[in-house]
Amino acid sequence: MENSDSRAIYIVPSLIVFLAVLFVTLSYRWPFGWDIFYHIHISKVYITEGLTLFDPIYNAPAGNIINYPPIFHFTLILLSYILRTGLFETARFMQPFLAGLVVLSVSFVASKFYKKQMIGLAAGILLFSGAISARLVQALPENMALIFFPLSIYFYYKFFKEDKPITAVISGLLMGLIALIHPAATFCLGFTVTIITLGIMGSELYMERNLSVIGRVLFSYILFIISAGLIAALWWAPAIYFKNTGPGGVSTALQTSRRLSILKYPNALGYPAIILSAIGVITALKRFELEDRIILLWILAVLLLSKAYYFGINVITYRVLIYIMIPLSILAASGLISAFKSIQRKDKNLAWIFLALILILATFQGFSNLSSKNIADYGALTHHGRVVIAPPAESEVELAEWFNKQGDNGTISFSNYFTAGFVMAYTNRPVNPLLYEKGGMPTAEEISKNGTRYLVFDKRLKATGNFTFKVSEGFIFYNPSLINVSSLNHTYLERVYENRDFVVYLYMTEQ
Repeated sequence: MENSDSRAIYIVPSLIVFLAVLFVTLSYRWPFGWDIFYHIHISKVYITEGLTLFDPIYNAPAGNIINYPPIFHFTLILLSYILRTGLFETARFMQPFLAGLVVLSVSFVASKFYKKQMIGLAAGILLFSGAISARLVQALPENMALIFFPLSIYFYYKFFKEDKPITAVISGLLMGLIALIHPAATFCLGFTVTIITLGIMGSELYMERNLSVIGRVLFSYILFIISAGLIAALWWAPAIYFKNTGPGGVSTALQTSRRLSILKYPNALGYPAIILSAIGVITALKRFELEDRIILLWILAVLLLSKAYYFGINVITYRVLIYIMIPLSILAASGLISAFKSIQRKDKNLAWIFLALILILATFQGFSNLSSKNIADYGALTHHGRVVIAPPAESEVELAEWFNKQGDNGTISFSNYFTAGFVMAYTNRPVNPLLYEKGGMPTAEEISKNGTRYLVFDKRLKATGNFTFKVSEGFIFYNPSLINVSSLNHTYLERVYENRDFVVYLYMTEQ
């Protein structure tokens, strides 16, 4: 153990993950997930419109606010320019790098917290043993933000460890950078640091019985907030201003919550990490050193966030779990090394066998998570079953290619919100939500008033029930026993294209 700590072995997990994600990336044509299509679309908006707070393509002709800060999109554009390739290919290129860098960040912070590089090695491996970590393979702003998230908390910890104001400033600057990448990650980091601040203040007061602790802790927090605010204001100040005074701006809240029972957390986080973190909790409470308190408070903060809907804050619980997985993997690594040392005092060979088995088990679990066919299969749950939304079907690609060949730039309305997102990213053509907002067949007047040129129906969205059309989660389902979407009998519509899954109607302005 002592000799292993003389080398930067915490780098190993990031290299393993990089190679694993690279292999998986090369196995699929499209970048993972559906969200990346939206970000490719926003990148194209920046390419054509410059730095803007307004998206004229989605919800045409009215347009829509841009809900994300621009750093990720600028990175995507820059890499696309450097690599001389399209944005879809560039997103695929980013996948292994983002995943590897998140693991490297976690491993580095773990090794620095506990001054043991073996803990950094274990933390990186355990991070990908949880099923939730499969989200890290996607090229998304959130995953870019997660590279800097652990580093910000580490530098905040260093202020209390070394009493150097510059470390609190660096922590804040990193949060400011995150604020220019991903809003939810920013809120999560700010909330976590606030809980850590209150927890450290309380524990230090209890142990030192000295009121001067309050001033010292608040000083670090103020430095953190000011330095973060100065960087974040570069984009957030104009975004909030335009949101309040006119078109443009940013949406700062989710519209609904998506809950998840805490009983399902172990399946997402992984039983190895859960069991080892229990040992880590016992060890941390016994030692109760600064790093132990920081990790415990960090986990407490994100656990509270995962249940924020109890306090009236909308949250997608499953997505918050990745923020739990990061400190949990560090705590689990600490618990693993603590168990290793306990066994080592009785039998050194058995201790090394135990350590090797756990790390091998976690590594294989990580490979299993990454090699699963589900890694590229993304769907949306509706009242009529699960609908696959990514990767795009061949019929969706054919549809997008057909629109690319059309000479006009007419606005398109889709019965499938997610197909609309892909086609919008692929073609950069304007779309609007008339079909799934209307919830049925729009009249000629509604189509004309909305400025729509094409209606696209997804023939896969069949359902049974006492309805002709029915909206559910961004889809318009139809009852095939009551209507045939391939033969709509309306004088103002002309069928101009059809493939296996989609049919396109042209709105006839002259009837």
